[in-house]
Amino acid sequence: MLGRSGEAFEKCLFEVVERCGWRLFAYVLMSNHYHLAIETPEANLVVGMQWLQSTFAIRFNRFRNERGHVFQGRYKAILVEENRPLSGLIDYIHLNPVRAGLCDIKTLKNYRLSSYAKYWDRHSPVGLDRKTVLSLHDLPDNLAGMRKYAQLLEMREEGDPEARAKLERKYCHGWFLGSSQARKALAKELATDTETEWEGKTFREIASVQWERIVQEEMASLEKNEEMVLSDRKGAHWKVEIARRLRKETTASNPWIAQRLNMGHPSRVSNLINDKTFKL
Repeated sequence: MLGRSGEAFEKCLFEVVERCGWRLFAYVLMSNHYHLAIETPEANLVVGMQWLQSTFAIRFNRFRNERGHVFQGRYKAILVEENRPLSGLIDYIHLNPVRAGLCDIKTLKNYRLSSYAKYWDRHSPVGLDRKTVLSLHDLPDNLAGMRKYAQLLEMREEGDPEARAKLERKYCHGWFLGSSQARKALAKELATDTETEWEGKTFREIASVQWERIVQEEMASLEKNEEMVLSDRKGAHWKVEIARRLRKETTASNPWIAQRLNMGHPSRVSNLINDKTFKL
């Protein structure tokens, strides 16, 4: 996505930032992908991303006189905790061209298809939030602050391939970037979200909060505790009743139910739920 196509994508990006009221902390356009660090005050990420990618695709195909998909697959979104996790992600994004060998750290600000280069300009595009980025490093929002930020990036640049791979795993995978405490709190909050379609590991982590809530409700109602989970029979009536509710009201899997309630092999869960002799 370099050259004129990159410039066209940048134009669409700044348009959607203004249209949707996003705060754009960092971005970089690479040859076959891009990275964004944004805040969506109006919770309109899905609508904005649909507009961004579809609008660029239409313009790209019109210019090239082509048809078909421009982007391969759906974009991946990761929730980020403020302060240190966010500043680390922004630095990772800004250093992408160096890690890809498109420039070196000394000439990074000449890589124009990036927020880092725009932050050196006298007037940044609307929505590009240099002040917040610099404040995350306790730096002033001026040229002196940018010079110190450049020094920080130079120290942060990692030349070791294994270290770079570790950074990629940290910043490009999973669903949340931040402390384990914040992760658990957010998963609990998102468990009440019935509109977002979570996928893969993200879905299981968030959905399991809802499953655990049901387990706790039923155990309290039946006057059971965690010691009984371990000591009572694997096919105890009360365990089967909890498993039956989980299967009726949620998408909890047999392995999760079997492990949580100490019911033995996952295949036994379905047999116990369907066995009429266990109904009270």
